[in-house]
Amino acid sequence: MRLERFMRQKPPTFTGGYNPDGTHKWLEEVKIIFEAMGCSEEGKTTLGTYV
Repeated sequence: MRLERFMRQKPPTFTGGYNPDGTHKWLEEVKIIFEAMGCSEEGKTTLGTYV
């Protein structure tokens, strides 16, 4: 249920590689979703593995 809610927010996909600006932007966007959902640290880790 929580995963479905997370994915409905259309989180950006992390593609890897060396791009510090892209990585920072990705992280900030995902953090906003985590905050809005009230995720615990464990929840952030679990959900973050899907993007």
